[in-house]
Amino acid sequence: MTTPATETVSPISQWYDMMTRMFPDQRLTFLNYGYLAQDSDFDWINDADLEQKCSVNLIRTLLGDSDLRGKKVLEIGSGRGGNCSYLARYTGAASVTGLDFCPAHIELCNRVHALPGLSFVGGDAMALPFADNEFDVVINIESSHCYPDLNTFGAEVQRVLKQDGRFFYADTMKGDNTSALSEPDSIGVDFFSNVLAQHQAMIEHARFKVEEHRDISDGVIRAFESQDGHLKHLLRSLVEEKKQQREPLPPEVWHAFDTMFHFFDDSGIKAYKNGHLAYKFWRLQKAA
Repeated sequence: MTTPATETVSPISQWYDMMTRMFPDQRLTFLNYGYLAQDSDFDWINDADLEQKCSVNLIRTLLGDSDLRGKKVLEIGSGRGGNCSYLARYTGAASVTGLDFCPAHIELCNRVHALPGLSFVGGDAMALPFADNEFDVVINIESSHCYPDLNTFGAEVQRVLKQDGRFFYADTMKGDNTSALSEPDSIGVDFFSNVLAQHQAMIEHARFKVEEHRDISDGVIRAFESQDGHLKHLLRSLVEEKKQQREPLPPEVWHAFDTMFHFFDDSGIKAYKNGHLAYKFWRLQKAA
């Protein structure tokens, strides 16, 4: 997750900072929504990753059959480091750098993810602290909907990518269905104000070549509806543990998690199914 630097800390950054300090558990490393195809199998996955298999499967799906061996990779919006850990352990990348705006995320990642060639830095997606033409690959998953200017973000990605470098990009956005929602069905759904046209404009503005563009909402729905291996299952266990410990936290904190679980269990599933939301990814290349 990354947001622009301002004089005051953004509410989104404050939320992630609070969540990370509440739950320093190193089991919780992925924050993405996950993906399951109709025929997904997990013969390829390490046992240690099964608890978050839907999230691991999403980044694997985004990369497809791309060969990252020997590549220098950057993830913008690296969160708790799960995607970067996957990249370092599964792909053979020469180096992986995770950038995030939330200081607590950087602290946690430096403690939890001690792997060769993997590093984490604080920074702003609107002004990347890297040289021109520095990376072979850039990845951004479920983060750009928080950015105030997608064109600025896209220009920064284009700047730090080497010639012919690749950009793997995924996010949730508003769908084609603009009908009014009931209050329960709008919970978590109204958070997303970004639309497809904004993402397409960014891609065109930065002159990226589109290799592939897919709507994978059906696979995200399957992940939401899964019986295990999803972010919500691990997070729900950690929340229940915290409640049993009678932590002196304000009611609005527990309400925030109830809202998140309602989105995963109910309103989010409905929104992807009825077209109020869509989950899309792109495989892009820096053009000459």
